[in-house]
Amino acid sequence: MKFAKPALMLVGCVLLTGLTLTLFAPKTVHALAAALVQVTNTDANPVPTTTAAPVSPFFALLQLSGTGSQSAGPGTGTLGITEIVLTNEDTVVDQVNIYAGLLSSGTCGGTNNVEAATNPFLVVKVQPNSTLVIPLSTPLVFSPETGYDNLPHTCVAAGMPITGGNVIVSFNGFVN
Repeated sequence: MKFAKPALMLVGCVLLTGLTLTLFAPKTVHALAAALVQVTNTDANPVPTTTAAPVSPFFALLQLSGTGSQSAGPGTGTLGITEIVLTNEDTVVDQVNIYAGLLSSGTCGGTNNVEAATNPFLVVKVQPNSTLVIPLSTPLVFSPETGYDNLPHTCVAAGMPITGGNVIVSFNGFVN
């Protein structure tokens, strides 16, 4: 009995010490890490920063008719599309191709100057007399692409080379 009481007290002290260390050790380690990794922005040693918010909003509306392609875009910078809305005014299913347009000449916004397509490339089928809304949780990014005129353009283009028809396409997004 004389040995049981001190042994139990010793075990209790060890458990209490272990519990105390597990409660306070993470705070101590975090405080040490924060002190060692503190970043200071000074004129002699500036910290690089980037803009987190989009620079300017973007909206474009294309009215597709027949099999020709149309383009829209800022022309420069990086275009991020966050939503595409397609309205089919026909009584048949229309296939719409959406892509980065390679221009033969001119600027974004033309109707006869889209020569070819490159990625990103989407194929969308729109039901008759309906509207399809495609929200994009991650923006669809269009970077400047060098066209056949050897100039870089940032354009989103759409066309219906297979079905033809009448579809209105709108793009919402931002330009950086």
